[in-house]
Amino acid sequence: MATSKDRKRKNNEKTTKHLSIFYGKTWIIILAIFLAPLHHIHVSTLFENDRHFSHLSEVEREMSFRTEMGMYYSYYKTIVESETFSEGLHKIRHDNLTEYPNTINAIKKFNLFPEVAIGLLYHNFKWLGLIPARLCWQIERGEGLSPVTSCEGLGEPIYFYLEVVWYCASATVAVLFLYAVNLSDSIYGGLIAVALFFYNHNDCTRVQWTPPLRENFAYPILLCQMFNVTAILRQYTKNRKIIWNDIYQDTPSRDMVMCTLLSLLCWQFSQFVFATQLFALLILKWLKIIPNELYLKLCLIHAVPVTIFIFWTQSNLLLCSLYTCMLIASTICSILSTKLPRTIALPLDVVSTIFGMQFLKFFLLNSDDDAHVFDILLSKFTNYKTFHTMLYTCSSEFDFLGYDTYEAIVKTFLLPTVIMSGVLVLYYWYRCFNTDGFPNCIEMDVAYNVLQTGAFVIMAILIMRLKLFMTPHLCIMASLVTSKRYLEKVEIRNPNIRASLLVLLFACMSYTGVQRLYEEHGFVGEYSNIEQEQLLDWIQKNTPSNAVFAGKMSLMANIMLSTRRPIVNNPYYEDKEMRDRTLKVYEIFSRKDVSTVYETLMEMKVDYVVMEETYCYDAGNPKLGCKITDLWDMVDKRNQRRPSVCPILCRGNSYPFRRVFVNGRYIVLRLERSMSVELKPKITEHYQF
Repeated sequence: MATSKDRKRKNNEKTTKHLSIFYGKTWIIILAIFLAPLHHIHVSTLFENDRHFSHLSEVEREMSFRTEMGMYYSYYKTIVESETFSEGLHKIRHDNLTEYPNTINAIKKFNLFPEVAIGLLYHNFKWLGLIPARLCWQIERGEGLSPVTSCEGLGEPIYFYLEVVWYCASATVAVLFLYAVNLSDSIYGGLIAVALFFYNHNDCTRVQWTPPLRENFAYPILLCQMFNVTAILRQYTKNRKIIWNDIYQDTPSRDMVMCTLLSLLCWQFSQFVFATQLFALLILKWLKIIPNELYLKLCLIHAVPVTIFIFWTQSNLLLCSLYTCMLIASTICSILSTKLPRTIALPLDVVSTIFGMQFLKFFLLNSDDDAHVFDILLSKFTNYKTFHTMLYTCSSEFDFLGYDTYEAIVKTFLLPTVIMSGVLVLYYWYRCFNTDGFPNCIEMDVAYNVLQTGAFVIMAILIMRLKLFMTPHLCIMASLVTSKRYLEKVEIRNPNIRASLLVLLFACMSYTGVQRLYEEHGFVGEYSNIEQEQLLDWIQKNTPSNAVFAGKMSLMANIMLSTRRPIVNNPYYEDKEMRDRTLKVYEIFSRKDVSTVYETLMEMKVDYVVMEETYCYDAGNPKLGCKITDLWDMVDKRNQRRPSVCPILCRGNSYPFRRVFVNGRYIVLRLERSMSVELKPKITEHYQF
């Protein structure tokens, strides 16, 4: 029997162990809290340096939010400029500016949860008197331009909005650090991941250039969601049991539900990330690395937020998505496979899941809303082209991953470190295979992250823009090089030797990495777009408040934001109706005759068309086959031999279009409503403020 002295000694050892774990976790959290503000300072400084934002007028600041950024920010502006939050909410729930003449619920359609939340915060802070005073000054702009008043501080709505964005960026680094520490079981792993994140900053995030984009709000939550999946897999590895009754008492499971729902609310693209996650987990299930019951639990966790989101938003895009179809098909097949003999359960599960998913996606729940995504992928491997796929693929962001990214991740030692981590993991699994056998030798959490990173790498190679998923996850995987359990398997047991190797590795990363940081901070620019400012000023002063505009997608968002005029097309290209509307508006760049273009725009109830002269003369895109007329020649072969209508309209009045404004870049045409009414429009030539 154990003596009282033995029991006391065991209790002391247990207490010491618990204290050690507590102090270790506390130290990790303190480090995460310290690292987060560094990213806040970094991105806010880069943003200010890039456009000298503090010295811009309100219109210039809004113009700097190009394409869909301007559209998203306009809803926040609507909320904060309303007398009350509820009044602003009502306006964007009954929005008749974005898709005129339709009235839409913009909150449900455009993933505006971030703008609604920030708008609510602003109103509450204002009501509580917590909004500080603004600091304003007058800026002399020279060159005959009128001076502007510039204000900064949290009292300025745009600065309040940006501050929330910078806090989200801070959260990204904090979660990245915690994720890497958890995966590698080493604080050094977290520090290596964060250092590589900063050294490859331009390939990890674009928050410093495009603050209002959905990804900047959703990515830290997505990262947290993947972190919780990793935690659930590790938890099962330790306990070897699945708790069904207390699924919402289990912290990682509960957090995963919340993160999944918030990600879907913040960004329409989140569903594609979750589709890759489910596919990675499916592969692990088919390889018997994770049990069928654990996969079913993860599917249930996914199903709860998906169901809530679909019922709340009636989102056809998510309901008919590959993610939802995969979730339904794989769950049903996983349940049925448990009742089949083992010899045929696996092949039937694989075949039925794949065919079930395709049946749901392409036959039962078929939708055209996300068809453009599959069309883009198809165009990458074949000669398949449509007007819409060409609009995407002609953009450099949707091209294949560029050489400069490969060069950067090699020079900063990110890729070599990931390769070293991969070699260590594979050797560890090989050594464990000799003792534990398959599949016990495979660590579930690490295997999931390997497959998830692989999915992000493939996505990034095909579409350069998606490197923003790949590079941060490579940073996380690089942290495994510091893992004690892997280094001990290759006989690196001495702590001093391990520390020396890590210092050497960090020095190799920093040689190029620090230089890249200096280059980023060394850039100083200033935003200016006089021609667009002239255009917006003219619209504000010379057109009725209900005048309807059409034109290039990116410009329409800025017109709606700064002038509050209705527009018929916007940059939200994920919606099939908007793709169809944009195709009709872009007839102004086609080879159709003037009367056909006029009739199309009249059917859409357009009053004014804004044209960019560079697009008319095919100077918009230098890539071969990417001129706007090339796109039209592909879809409108009947008119291939006709001249383009755009230069005809730009050269002067071509009834029933009337040129009412022109400067060095933009031309505004008014559509005459009646052939019998004599109109004498005033043509405003290029002028200075």
